[in-house]
Amino acid sequence: MKVIVFGAHSSVGELVVSKLMKNGYQSCAVISNENQIETLKKLGANELVIYEEKLLPSLFQGYDAAIYLTGINPRAKAGRTVMVDHESVIETVKEAEKQGVQRFVMMSAITANEAEGDESRDIGAKEMPDELLRQSNLTYTVIQPGAVTDKPGDGKISAAVTLEENDAEISREDLAEVLVKSLEAERTFNKTFEVADGDTMITKALSSL
Repeated sequence: MKVIVFGAHSSVGELVVSKLMKNGYQSCAVISNENQIETLKKLGANELVIYEEKLLPSLFQGYDAAIYLTGINPRAKAGRTVMVDHESVIETVKEAEKQGVQRFVMMSAITANEAEGDESRDIGAKEMPDELLRQSNLTYTVIQPGAVTDKPGDGKISAAVTLEENDAEISREDLAEVLVKSLEAERTFNKTFEVADGDTMITKALSSL
């Protein structure tokens, strides 16, 4: 399977690229500037693309799946706001659909479904791209992680449509593993779920959804 990774230059994205290589996938890392090329090559990216909006209409050709890390805006270097991030996600989903991508795995956030105006919201209206992806013809998975930490991963998580935790956290390493394992875990197809550190092995947790 050939997988294109948006946000590959982020700390989670770099781990995703590395894990794709270790699991036998071919990957294309979509990055924001040429300074990130050598790092992603060393991590195992087979191809690299410096994001430009004009490339989007042909960017998915030849790829079977996409992993999109919504917290990472490919246009971030332009200093755009979180609302432009939403637009970028929406445009990307539409192009993936148009260009025949079969699988689309998106990293959102646990608070994605907060209502606008909620005093606790601090990540922006993530529900917009989540909902658009759910309404697409793509075989989607929306993963809503708790707060991401630098703790070493132990391969164990909690995963459910809704987790009963207000302060859920997950290590970057385990989150990257969840994103990669979800590509072919059929119980995650066309589902939105929350994920955090836990006591269940990742493969088993995904198979129980």
